[in-house]
Amino acid sequence: WQSILADDMLALTSLVAIAFARPMAGSAGLAASRVLPWTGTYSQVVMLGKAEELDTDGFSKAAQESTPLVVDVYAHWCGPCQLMAPQLDLVADEFGDRIRVVKIDADREEPLAAYLKVQGLPTLLFIKEKTVIGRLEGAMMKDEISRYVEHFFFDGPKPE
Repeated sequence: WQSILADDMLALTSLVAIAFARPMAGSAGLAASRVLPWTGTYSQVVMLGKAEELDTDGFSKAAQESTPLVVDVYAHWCGPCQLMAPQLDLVADEFGDRIRVVKIDADREEPLAAYLKVQGLPTLLFIKEKTVIGRLEGAMMKDEISRYVEHFFFDGPKPE
């Protein structure tokens, strides 16, 4: 139970980091972000544990890089998304600089989520050489995510 409590606290810490990094609801910047790619004045990259939250421009740049991407498309109100956040941090620790773990807020980046054909949350996308080579929906634990990373990026066996 102590491990579960620690995971919940880490998810809560991520939520607090997000809340303080974004404009207040109802502000002009937040309303504009629902229609157009984010062009606000706060930092374009918010660190959430080991994962980076990217806007549309940041995602476009990251997708062009040679480092494989694990993209977590999530929402603040999504309980399974928040519970999976610490699991992604563990995956980022395990693989180090061999992969890059990033987060996309589906509410703030609606056009990007639509472009990526996200139908459910959380959605994990595995991007290698500018191509989505894998897509999974639903919350997963670290070991399962790691098996998919090995499969999609490093020629590991297909997870069952």
